[in-house]
Amino acid sequence: MGNLTIILDKSSFQSLNYEELSLLSNYYLHVITPVLTLEILGDLTKEAKEGKTPPVERVKDFANKLFPVETIVNLHYKLLAKGDLLGGKVVTDGRPNVGVNKAVESETGQRGIYLQESEEEKSIYKWKDGRFTEADQELSTLWRMTTTQENLLENLKRSLTQIQSPSFSSFFELRNFVNGFLEIHAIQLSLLMALFQNYDLDPATGLQIIQRWNLAGKPLIKDFAPYSYHCLKVDCLFLYGLTSGLITTRSTNRVDLEYLYYLPFCKIFTSNDKIHNDLVPLVIFPYQKFIIGTDLKSDLKRLVEHLDSLSLEERRKFKNEPPLLEDSLTFKLWQEFYGYPQTSNMNRHVSPEEKAYMKKKMEEFEKATHGDAIELGNEESPEFIVKESFLSKNDPCFCGSGKRVIDCCIPEEEFNRIAIEYMRNRVKNEKK
Repeated sequence: MGNLTIILDKSSFQSLNYEELSLLSNYYLHVITPVLTLEILGDLTKEAKEGKTPPVERVKDFANKLFPVETIVNLHYKLLAKGDLLGGKVVTDGRPNVGVNKAVESETGQRGIYLQESEEEKSIYKWKDGRFTEADQELSTLWRMTTTQENLLENLKRSLTQIQSPSFSSFFELRNFVNGFLEIHAIQLSLLMALFQNYDLDPATGLQIIQRWNLAGKPLIKDFAPYSYHCLKVDCLFLYGLTSGLITTRSTNRVDLEYLYYLPFCKIFTSNDKIHNDLVPLVIFPYQKFIIGTDLKSDLKRLVEHLDSLSLEERRKFKNEPPLLEDSLTFKLWQEFYGYPQTSNMNRHVSPEEKAYMKKKMEEFEKATHGDAIELGNEESPEFIVKESFLSKNDPCFCGSGKRVIDCCIPEEEFNRIAIEYMRNRVKNEKK
């Protein structure tokens, strides 16, 4: 039983405190979107540009609430759209799409993938230490310039001028119009060209995509590149929503829209923003749920209070599965997606032999990451995944106690010793 994948926008993320986010990471797989990290850092840069003192402590607090061991960073939507248009496989079933370092094979012949820490994760560790580099700020400034400029969708708008936008009295009228509009065969090439321009595809790549599209018989983008179609639909809903007055010209709306490009990579999406409340129902998939951020916070706050009332031994039983509180939002979601608690592993006894076997397999898979890369077919599912991540001394302990790791299972002195030993070994390996 895997954790529910969840994406939080900035409004939901900032509303949760350390304990609530720690608990969220127990019961959900927090999929971090690049837009979340860059939006927070963009706020820092904006305040510095306005002559204010950069809120270092606030950004450190933000970083300390992200736990890379318990989270995963999704690839940028532009990279995914490019791969999708070129015929690559983009998973759109609620699982995150991540940067694979390499495919590997273990000594027993099992084939899997190795994920190294992402650039976003590296930045998070810098922020935890209060190290804000000029590169970070330059990146953030560039990001804000490219995502908030008023004419970002001008390329798409120009390609749609032959269709006069009607007026809509509701978002569902808007959805019905956009769904029909995107299936007009005569404008599919124009839509492809708009995708090339909006998502920064170079002419050579664009030509390659058009050749592939021609060879496929000039199908609808909906069938040709499903993920790109999702992004295009989001763009059209936004554009025609603006022209008909359903969506306001609020400057942050364009930034908030970017979260919807990542909607196919989660089971749960949560936000407090009005634009998400309006648009998510128009593009949500049948397997997904949209949760208001305040409802999630209320539920996590209550779960924190409940677990704090338990003994440490009792609390640890709920490390990976939520307490059996029938009116809890998290409990209801687990019940709906997993048939919980009938499918619970909470009281399952793991024999010493099973523990020894699991440890042996974990060591085998970790060892495989040091081997040579292999080819993994597009339709071949990996048998195991090894993700490289790092544990901060201020991260919540992996045992489920709710305490910081240095206040629980690894005392700070021992934590420092392990960290120094690891860095020494890493330097030796890099020299080799």
